[in-house]
Amino acid sequence: MNKWWAYAGWIGIVVIALLFIQAGVLKLIGEQTTVEGFEQMGYPAWFRIAIGVLEITGAIALIIRASSRYGAVLLASIMVGAILSVLLKGQAGEGILPALFLCFLIWIAVVRKPTNRCKSKETMIS
Repeated sequence: MNKWWAYAGWIGIVVIALLFIQAGVLKLIGEQTTVEGFEQMGYPAWFRIAIGVLEITGAIALIIRASSRYGAVLLASIMVGAILSVLLKGQAGEGILPALFLCFLIWIAVVRKPTNRCKSKETMIS
């Protein structure tokens, strides 16, 4: 693979991870618009905090190569929930951004493979 594509992939993953970390932190500190958004959807405060923790956990896992797929799947499942929430409330326009993130996360889960640090079976046994 061309090294520039590898750099672009890393930059994309880091940007997505930072966006999820920011969103998670805003949920944890109880930023007013975030709190109001969860209240409008009918979710309790503990659910907002749980989603914030899961977003930060998924973002960190996304950056770590060995757990990148798990982080992408975790964040993608959160995005599916976000899409369903806004669709059920009749706010389809607000589902565009989570759908876009969902596409990126699915791409990351499919393309990003964990590195194989062991070169041979002998190294694994020793």
